Amino acid sequence: IIGDHMRAVVYLLSDGVLPSNLGRGYVVRRLIRRVVRTCRLLGIRDGRDESEGAFLPEIAGKVIELSSDINPDVKDRSAHILEELKREELRFVQTLERGEKLLDQLLENALAGAAGNGSTRPCLSGKDVFLLYDTFGFPVEITSEIAEERGVSLDMVGFDLEMENQRQQSQAAHNAVKLSVATAVSELTCIPDTEFLGYETLSAKATVQGLLLDGKPAKEALEGNEVEVLLNRTPFYAESGGQVGDCGFLYVLGTGDTAKSIVEVKDVKKSNGSLFVHKGIVKQGLVVVGKDVDAAVDANLRNRAR
Repeated sequence: IIGDHMRAVVYLLSDGVLPSNLGRGYVVRRLIRRVVRTCRLLGIRDGRDESEGAFLPEIAGKVIELSSDINPDVKDRSAHILEELKREELRFVQTLERGEKLLDQLLENALAGAAGNGSTRPCLSGKDVFLLYDTFGFPVEITSEIAEERGVSLDMVGFDLEMENQRQQSQAAHNAVKLSVATAVSELTCIPDTEFLGYETLSAKATVQGLLLDGKPAKEALEGNEVEVLLNRTPFYAESGGQVGDCGFLYVLGTGDTAKSIVEVKDVKKSNGSLFVHKGIVKQGLVVVGKDVDAAVDANLRNRAR
């Protein structure tokens, strides 16, 4: 499993396919997660210091070394491949560590419940599967794998119902955000989707397209305000599935290179579609709709997958 999966991942990454929740990107993500979990079951949990604890880059290095004569592109793009693997592994390991303890308890409860009522096959409820996925970012396929090892089935019908409820709520929330921000910014009929730059850079210039205070549209946010900021473009990853949202800062520059205003971004969520909502607090000055900002991701937190 490890060798075959890593070869596939290395070739896909060299072709420019990045881990995501869609299409070929989802294939890459699932293969990486399968390798990580298989290695952890074998007791492999840490790589060398230069990989900040990730072990996949070391395995991929061997694949690249053996493949360089057959496919020179793999060697040419090795730095990109190893960096992407490290980032994805560390992010997934954090997700695993957050969800494994809860999953273990839920499985114990399911097993105990089945033993108590004489059920032939213990089952994890759709609500529990959804809780792991939605709150902890725990992938359903990993929940299924671990549950199967313990002899527990999943209520996927119940899970699908929970997902549909969430989809409807997200759609309603997305429509409300667009409508409320459009009211605050009269020159815009709606807020367009955010251009995501996070695969190429950790910082970017952007424009504030909308602000929300306590869920209501606002034209400005003052020092000390908790605020939701909508930008036209962003380098911040948004929380989605097993992916953890980035942290960092938004800077509104004053004279010279000094920051006139600062927003500390503590989380980023994605509404239905690709509208990124940066949640944070104004640490200094004020932020105004229409102003340009320098958006900067905390590189250390991203590299450690927070």
